[in-house]
Amino acid sequence: MAADVVVVGAGPGGSAAAHWLARAGADVVMLERARFPRDKSCGDGVTAHAVDILADMGVRFDDFRGKGARTFGGLIGGPSGDTFAADPPPHPSGAKVECWVVPRTLLDERLARAAVTAGAVLREEAAVAGVARRAGGLRVEYSDRSGAGTIDCKLVIGADGAHSTVAKSLGLQENPPSHLGYALRGYYEGVQGLSDKLEIYYYDKHTLPGYGWIFPAGDGLANVGIGIFVGELRRSKKKMRELLDEFLAHSPRIVERCAGAKPVGRAIGWPLPVSSAHRPTVFDNAMLVGDAASLVDPLTGEGIYTALVSGRSAARAALGALASGDASRAALRVHEREWRAEAGGYLSSGRLLKNLVKSPALLDLIIRRAAQSEYYASRAIGYGLGTLDRRRALRSIVMKAIFNPSFFKAGRRDEAMPAAGG
Repeated sequence: MAADVVVVGAGPGGSAAAHWLARAGADVVMLERARFPRDKSCGDGVTAHAVDILADMGVRFDDFRGKGARTFGGLIGGPSGDTFAADPPPHPSGAKVECWVVPRTLLDERLARAAVTAGAVLREEAAVAGVARRAGGLRVEYSDRSGAGTIDCKLVIGADGAHSTVAKSLGLQENPPSHLGYALRGYYEGVQGLSDKLEIYYYDKHTLPGYGWIFPAGDGLANVGIGIFVGELRRSKKKMRELLDEFLAHSPRIVERCAGAKPVGRAIGWPLPVSSAHRPTVFDNAMLVGDAASLVDPLTGEGIYTALVSGRSAARAALGALASGDASRAALRVHEREWRAEAGGYLSSGRLLKNLVKSPALLDLIIRRAAQSEYYASRAIGYGLGTLDRRRALRSIVMKAIFNPSFFKAGRRDEAMPAAGG
């Protein structure tokens, strides 16, 4: 069997790549280890900038048959128990910024079908064993129900997650512990007080910048989980399950709401390969996207948006390589330049903000200030959701440290509105 491009993995990054390739007329085969519908452990949050990309793919919230939830804004809690809630600044049109919570059993299948509708070939239950070089391109070795098989192609796009077989075939190791996190998620019924907000709680000063979350998932369900970096997990000397139980049973403002909550199914964990690892994403005849490229946001642990961005940029780079007949690493660098131009600042500033969040005192102070000012609150949510440029948040913190240090004095209430762009 032969194809122009083989995409390994049919998650958001792989399906986005296959969609844009097929829509442009390329011969693309997508190999997915599982069979749809299949679950993927995730917070299920589709932030506003990801919603915009899905719209370009023809994916709408109504496609999910009433499952999941639309959300508008967020709620942030700090180690002291203080909270604030707000919507991010609206679109220039005045429309509210919309995010989704959609179970990955539904989201990933819908995205894969969008790729198939565009003309991609999807092979399910096809486990890739490796990628080997051959004259003129690559050979992908896989096995499915029919046995072992190969596909010869000009390009491979690795979208096969944190334990990427494609990345290993290209000579890469998995992220070291300093650039790796873990998350554990479960669905619960009976969580009280669910709203249209994404709730994030930095509930334990000993695990910062780790946090717990409660997201409305529709049908009376909540997606509840925790995320933590490996270093903090090791220092806690606890298992992920213990930390999740502590979040539900001991966190201020959470205990009463979850007193009668019951799990639906089992909690599932997964690794978070964060972008601070600076993993190579371009090779001769091959590219990596999404988690396989280690593009998880260090601040929030989100990976859907960056998977979609990198999947789209990989498709565009592949189309250029097919047109020119040059699939060298140098020619494919346009993939890396494009995803960095769109999401690189978001990720790098997320890494710096994550380091600030390690300070319980600073985090509690920021939350108190946001609770006092609708302006600060709205922008804090916008920075978290990626609807505002996070680099402006960093610049604002630096400028206040230089010109308005009293802002950081916890005992002073600062009701004054900051200058525009603060």
